[in-house]
Amino acid sequence: MPGNLQITFLLLVAWIPVLLYAQKEPLNSQDIEDMLYRNESSPIPETMIQEYQELLSTPIDLNSASQEELEASGLFSSYQIYNLLKYRESFGSLYSIYELLTLPGFNHSYLNDIESYIVFKAESVPEGKFRGQHMLLITTKRSFPLEDSYRVDPDSGDNPIYAGSPLSTCIRIRSHPYKSLSMAFTYEKDAGELFLYRNKPQFLSAYLSYQGKRFIKQLVVGNFQLNQGVGLVNGSGFIHRAGDFRVNQQSLSRIKPYASKSESMYEQGGVCKLGTKSFNILMWASYHRLGLSPAAFSENPQGDKWLDFQRTSGFYRTRTEIEGRDLAYRIHTGIQLLYTYQKLTVGILNGAEWIGPTNKALIQLKEKPKATMFRKVSLHGNWNKHKFQLFGELAFNQYSSLAFLLGGLIHFNDFVQGSLLLHYYGNEYQGSLPSSYGSGSDIKNEQGLAFNLHAETGKSIIAELTVEVFRYPMPRYLTNVPSGAYRLNLSLQNPGSQLLDWRVRLYSKTWQSTPADENYRVRPLQDHRVNRLDGQLVYNHQDLFKWQSRLVIGYSSKQPGSAPAYAAVQQLTLSNSRHLKVSAQLVLFHVSEWENRIYLYEPGFFYSFNFPVYYGNGQRTTLLFTYKPTSGITISSKLTVMTKTGNKKWDVGVQLRLNF
Repeated sequence: MPGNLQITFLLLVAWIPVLLYAQKEPLNSQDIEDMLYRNESSPIPETMIQEYQELLSTPIDLNSASQEELEASGLFSSYQIYNLLKYRESFGSLYSIYELLTLPGFNHSYLNDIESYIVFKAESVPEGKFRGQHMLLITTKRSFPLEDSYRVDPDSGDNPIYAGSPLSTCIRIRSHPYKSLSMAFTYEKDAGELFLYRNKPQFLSAYLSYQGKRFIKQLVVGNFQLNQGVGLVNGSGFIHRAGDFRVNQQSLSRIKPYASKSESMYEQGGVCKLGTKSFNILMWASYHRLGLSPAAFSENPQGDKWLDFQRTSGFYRTRTEIEGRDLAYRIHTGIQLLYTYQKLTVGILNGAEWIGPTNKALIQLKEKPKATMFRKVSLHGNWNKHKFQLFGELAFNQYSSLAFLLGGLIHFNDFVQGSLLLHYYGNEYQGSLPSSYGSGSDIKNEQGLAFNLHAETGKSIIAELTVEVFRYPMPRYLTNVPSGAYRLNLSLQNPGSQLLDWRVRLYSKTWQSTPADENYRVRPLQDHRVNRLDGQLVYNHQDLFKWQSRLVIGYSSKQPGSAPAYAAVQQLTLSNSRHLKVSAQLVLFHVSEWENRIYLYEPGFFYSFNFPVYYGNGQRTTLLFTYKPTSGITISSKLTVMTKTGNKKWDVGVQLRLNF
């Protein structure tokens, strides 16, 4: 069969409709894929998925949840919360999710997304005594065949490049013994790493959290994440996109206890939130050791920019990587004051960071640099009145370089809503774990705006349009002339039904870059464009099976005449009882250029969602078996086979989950 005909045949086979059932994807899987396209060097903020996993096990009761609980869930905008509370006050309890359709700000597609995370309990049912909840999760994985880095050369007697075993291990413990007290613990060893480093766990994340209702609102000791304001100063990574920018009182001052696998973007110390109904104080202090790239010492011996050399991949497998551990420390302290008056919330934040060398680093350095201090100040606020919301933040770095983010959201009517974001980052601005809206991993000297429009044009179609424009007035890619970029995102879908769902999405990105050629004094700008078409079709049949088919086609203008990239997906989960569930996913892909790379959600273990990147030519098959012999015990096994350019790689994993 000729090459082109064979590709066409495989593409059609991957779209043959079959009856199958797909496990529910995380609520924000599309957000995570978009984030990876923008910033593939950043690890996935696991807390994004973790919050919705916890909501699945303990759904929020819309009949009894307070405004603070609704805001903290992250499911609702300020406008939706206002209408929900007003409806409850006027008419009492809700009895069905379809009753929400009568409220402004709620639509079919949105209710489809949140259906699994909410419940409606009768008001007359008294709240029972709190019952403690505990979970033990053990996950092990291994890949075959082994890379040469794991093997020892018997002839030379040399040690392998990777210091540890190829087994990947993760242990999680979560406990909620009392209503106001919770704790968690996570240990992880990546493949190729040592089980213990200097007689200590390779990676350990833990916290103890107290949640109060009076003056002490929240107290966390251990690992935690902060978010103040809109995220210019503190946050948990690039987690925002223009089409889903939710800001409320809780998000302006939020503490998230942290016990996940990501080995960066978190604080380690203590944080306390105090206050009354209208006034809150947030204070924190943290100490965190940093792993650095060896280039940090040769290129920056003074240590003023060691954060730029921080290793965030989490892999310490080789001897050189292990030597780079704990070379620097970061001390972070600060205080935030937040005041709320009716529909207006304003806050001010003052924080300081000290970056310095540890004793381990001082031994290796000829010069003895002192700790470098960075100061951050932020003014932020949020105001909403019925259909209109305005939010923003102005932040200063070292009292010289500034950044600001201003946004607005308006509900024109029950069917149309729009938002506008305007942002600017100074040449030397750098936030502490910034999570604000931006175009990529390096947001310095970036300015731009984004516009989003969401419209339900009828009973069968929902349309969403996002346009983003970026400009870099200062040298961005070793160039002395301005450069810029823009993104366009258009999606069409049906409101969702119990039988058939579909979605079509068009994505286009255009940007400018400069070739790294030292022979040119002024390097010419080069224009690049990537277009991506994403189509998805889902067929539902009761609770037994669901068919989900997805096709992603991408084209890049970097090399004219090159073949388009594609990835065709079939995903299913069959469930014939409450004890056994079998999930499967098949992906056929052909991607010849890196700019055309494709990220896709893949079914995985509990708390272990995966978004592999598809590049090259081949196929990837995933099988996930979940067996629940009795209440509180879940056993899962996963097998993934990747065939790429003639090479085959197997990934095998087992997970045991105990709930009691």
